[in-house]
Amino acid sequence: MRSFGAATRMPTLAVVLSLIRERGAVSRVELAGATGFTQATMTRAVRKLEDLDLVHEVGTVPSNQGKPRRLVGIKADARYMIGLQFDAYSGTGVVVDLAGGVVAQRDLIAPGLRPPETVIAELAEAVRLLLKDAAVPRDRVLGVGLATYGPQDRKAGVLLTPQPTPDWQGHPLAVSLSKATGIPVAVENDATAAGIGIQTLSGAASSFVVVYMCGGIGAGLILDGQPYRGVTSNGLELGHISVDALGPQCTCGNRGCLDTAAGPTAVMEQALADPLLAGRIESGAGPLAAILSIGRAALDGDAAAADLIDASAQKLAIATVTLVNLFDIGRVVLAGRAFADLGPTYRDTLQAILDQAVFMRHVHATRVELAPDVTQAAAIGAATVVLRNLLESPDAP
Repeated sequence: MRSFGAATRMPTLAVVLSLIRERGAVSRVELAGATGFTQATMTRAVRKLEDLDLVHEVGTVPSNQGKPRRLVGIKADARYMIGLQFDAYSGTGVVVDLAGGVVAQRDLIAPGLRPPETVIAELAEAVRLLLKDAAVPRDRVLGVGLATYGPQDRKAGVLLTPQPTPDWQGHPLAVSLSKATGIPVAVENDATAAGIGIQTLSGAASSFVVVYMCGGIGAGLILDGQPYRGVTSNGLELGHISVDALGPQCTCGNRGCLDTAAGPTAVMEQALADPLLAGRIESGAGPLAAILSIGRAALDGDAAAADLIDASAQKLAIATVTLVNLFDIGRVVLAGRAFADLGPTYRDTLQAILDQAVFMRHVHATRVELAPDVTQAAAIGAATVVLRNLLESPDAP
């Protein structure tokens, strides 16, 4: 593939490709009208995307000027991206084509407390198996996107936290996985990746907040179609918003953090302290498995389990009100494996509380909804990040 020139900004290419993906087949004139870019800019952008083998001409339509307009579309099977999502308690892998379609998927072994070297070897094997499942040769893969928790140095591909064990802090995650697979690797915050995945799945280019719950609680923000990153791509730590100023001290140094009050670990600890609920959790289960077990019990009519989930949802809603008030957002999307069964329960509780507590509720409504695929959104977003990075980097191959 040829390198990008400086004449067309890389974000322009990302915007144009997203529109082509969304509309299926579209003319350059329509693209210019939808983006506000000049015709000359649009022509250069489409030509560069063609040079990169990402789009191609797919037909023509009549024009008022007599000469038919040529339509361009995504060359879906020309290139592929791999997306991996993992935290200590879960993992998911996908292969995604240029149109955003998932062509292969695997559940991954949860890392647990094992050392990085062991987990990276397993991730590399998962990449091999995913490509085998998808029947995709390695030379057609643009890269691997790795969605995981923070804080992290996104550019260096390094985790900046001693979680789940001290061995992970400072480990060269992206470099190690790239060496093990022979494929470039990009690291992304899991909640931000989920937001990008939601865009890919639904074509949403607007502004929305992602509330992400898997092993813990996080959040991401998409503003005018672009992920909000903050200074170091570690913003919107919803799990560390205080919902109880006099509550127990969190490992982060704050008191009464949402994650320690309402996240999967909190739900597990509260359930284990209740003799009636402790039996609902398998011996040795981690926080994610525990909250899923308690959630299923609640859905089956267990009143004590339902009370525990309701308390978690209400505290999550309180923190989300703060998030919505800060950014004046009209859409909240729930994603993450913890919402696999409990999504509707949390959605309804958040909706009820936001309807009565959001400061701007008399000006506009705030809609709460579930991601099109709560379990795969982050992995799909991680795969899409690979393509975004390519389009936004003037040094990309």
